[in-house]
Amino acid sequence: MLEYGPMVVLAVIAMVAVIGLIPENAEDAALKFRRQCRADGMDFRETEAAIAIRKAFVQLRRLSSDQCVASCGKMDRDQINQIAGQVAIGLAAAHGRDAAKAFVGWIDACPDEEILYDDARAARHRMHVVSLRSKGLYPPKDVGIHDDYRNAFKIV
Repeated sequence: MLEYGPMVVLAVIAMVAVIGLIPENAEDAALKFRRQCRADGMDFRETEAAIAIRKAFVQLRRLSSDQCVASCGKMDRDQINQIAGQVAIGLAAAHGRDAAKAFVGWIDACPDEEILYDDARAARHRMHVVSLRSKGLYPPKDVGIHDDYRNAFKIV
């Protein structure tokens, strides 16, 4: 029975791969995107520029989010646009002015919430809540309400 063990494991792996339960890696996603671009009639230069624009967007998101968290949520759209401008300069140098213009157009259409990652959005929310609480415009936390909810679900 032990001699059939490796074949059984191989058969299970093959079935899982056929069903599609094994997630694709980054190279598979890039190859799939390249094939889609080629099917749409894009040449090599346009395909590589499209991939670079998407990579630049991810780079912008990470740089903006890191800076937002480091500054405790004090980041506005002008600072995001400054970072986007720096990323666009590198994109223009590598892939041409059209790629940089497409990137900047994409960024201008995105709201801040889509650019910033969750950690940066949370830091930004904390900063706004603290500033509103200091002005008396945000309701204070009611600690007693937690006890009310806990008592409401007790079995009598």
